[in-house]
Amino acid sequence: MRGEKKSELNDGSGAASPCTAARNPCNPCAAGSKSRRKISDEEAGRLFAALLPELRALYAKGAHPAVRLDWTRWKNFVRSPYIAETHGERYAVNLANEVAARVYGKFRNLKEMPVGGVIAKPSFTVDAAGRPAPGPLYIMEKMPKGWNPGTADWRYAMILPGGQTWGMTKGVNSAGMKFCHECHVGAKDNDYLFFAEEEYFRRK
Repeated sequence: MRGEKKSELNDGSGAASPCTAARNPCNPCAAGSKSRRKISDEEAGRLFAALLPELRALYAKGAHPAVRLDWTRWKNFVRSPYIAETHGERYAVNLANEVAARVYGKFRNLKEMPVGGVIAKPSFTVDAAGRPAPGPLYIMEKMPKGWNPGTADWRYAMILPGGQTWGMTKGVNSAGMKFCHECHVGAKDNDYLFFAEEEYFRRK
């Protein structure tokens, strides 16, 4: 981590983020599910592109309505998949639907996400032999004002690769998803949104 960048690991205040806790609910799969091999950005991009149709099919049974949309065509705000340490040290990509894309490219100047904005973060791992494997799909959706003050009206969801909904705010395993907002409180100034490191983030 360089300097005081506000990323998924550092809120800029120097305080430890709960996202880095050893028992991180954002890593629900078996221990050792993180990527075992670091690869180049170019290779990560190639593997993600090849894996994307499979990811869409795998997540399609999830409870969140976004899985039934063609989120694979949403705007991609990272130059290549990057290691998301707060999401089980998997490779991830940040995608935004049309509503979210209007403001998400403002990066740390974003002050409020419009209602209906959705950020989808599909993930995957790479084994020691360089083979990719699907990871969970993480979703943040801005709901109407007053929908759930406890999460600043954000609906969080996590869909496992087999289509099982691990949790969704005010839905299945809602209590398990409280951790997500506790982590994102570190980005309150940006309406609870973290971003990839600046070297990966693509402004649009």
